[in-house]
Amino acid sequence: MEKNEELLIHPFSDQGFARLVELSETTYHGREISDQVYLGWEYIQNPDGLALITTGEIERKIVSQYIILPRSFSVDNKILKGSVSVNTLTHPYYRGKGLFEKLANETFDRCKEKEILFTIGFPNPISHPFIERKQIFETIGYLPLLFRPLNPIRLLIRYIKNKRDKTGNEIELNITDQILSANAGISFFDFKTDSDKYEIFLQKFNKEKQNVTMRSLQFLRWRYVNIPKRKYHLIKLEMGNEIKAIAVFRSKYMFGLRSGVLVDLISHINSKEIKHLLDTIHKIAIKNKLDLIFATLPANSFEFKILKNSGFYLMPQFFLPQKLPFIVKRQLPSCPEHVTDFRKWFLTFGDYDIL
Repeated sequence: MEKNEELLIHPFSDQGFARLVELSETTYHGREISDQVYLGWEYIQNPDGLALITTGEIERKIVSQYIILPRSFSVDNKILKGSVSVNTLTHPYYRGKGLFEKLANETFDRCKEKEILFTIGFPNPISHPFIERKQIFETIGYLPLLFRPLNPIRLLIRYIKNKRDKTGNEIELNITDQILSANAGISFFDFKTDSDKYEIFLQKFNKEKQNVTMRSLQFLRWRYVNIPKRKYHLIKLEMGNEIKAIAVFRSKYMFGLRSGVLVDLISHINSKEIKHLLDTIHKIAIKNKLDLIFATLPANSFEFKILKNSGFYLMPQFFLPQKLPFIVKRQLPSCPEHVTDFRKWFLTFGDYDIL
């Protein structure tokens, strides 16, 4: 910043998101984060509460932003108020001037006022070194990246040619009733007819996990149905009139590859029939000529083991597009200490905001 430039740090209070879009366009031109409709969905429609947005301004121009989304978590089967750090961004001209740290600390003070116990995040390779150096968060672990190759030769050729293209357009999937009915009990999740069964399923799921995002019906609808610009497919495994597992699947171009993303996978720990659900996802991917399927799950989870037994491999370090660090900050003394214990977390791509 120039000597005569005055930086103002305060909560964002604009009626719309035009100035945030203007900032986003400096780095993410044409991406979702640069779309006012998308930001309205993310910052306003979140069932757990309005986003806390802190901005840094110079002469009425927003040059930096720090944002957290309130989120409910099930911790030891108790619902606690936490948050997720998203869309951290500083104008290229003003980077390296300490704005990230100033805005983050201001936001954390606001979290304390609202009794938000902790904040989690999944930083990109640019911000993560700074976060560690300044000890803004604690990095408590790294999520493994799993993949299931569907056409290894074609996959390798496309990756070598297009690996610089980190992200691309959505791929519309054709999912027929014939594919779903091939395995007994597999069908699309229905928010109307399945609501009561899902509540029973969710209670059991939360009891089996120690630290986990509260995947309420409202959260699922917001995260996977109401979201603009994306199409998710929620597929359930039901047996004996009881939901045993749910998979959330989407497809897009990543690194030039026709990629399927197993965004979420939740199940009962004794549901070995979950393999039928994964077989259905595999058939959908083959039918739509995808190159591979990505997923992430904690290595100590039951679901991780099922994926490994269903043809998924751990991505080698030298092929890894980027590491998947998981960071946590406890904001209040009443926050349980074990939220910083990576072994106690159940996490999937569904906990991110980017996939």
